[in-house]
Amino acid sequence: REAIREGIFEAGYHAIFIDEVEHNGFITPELLSRINKSRFVVVDLTHRNNGAYFEEGYAMGLGKTVIQLCKKGVELHFDIAQINTIMWEDEKDIPLRLKNRIEATIK
Repeated sequence: REAIREGIFEAGYHAIFIDEVEHNGFITPELLSRINKSRFVVVDLTHRNNGAYFEEGYAMGLGKTVIQLCKKGVELHFDIAQINTIMWEDEKDIPLRLKNRIEATIK
């Protein structure tokens, strides 16, 4: 999480994690609102979290750029396995690789 935050910051953006957002409503509408307002979305698929797949699919449906991260050795679901993914071995590699991807792909 902190490696992702650092990579996004180093690329000149501010990371928003939904569990750090102060709000009084239900989490899903707040999450969808934040994705709607986002320039791009970063998802770490390492833990095969269904929520991450949901968030990625929603963002893709809106036409948002989605940057995928995953630890080497984790098999991605077949429908997103063909997407260029930052495959990392050590979390300390994430910030620079994520920064480089953001700078190369987010206009």
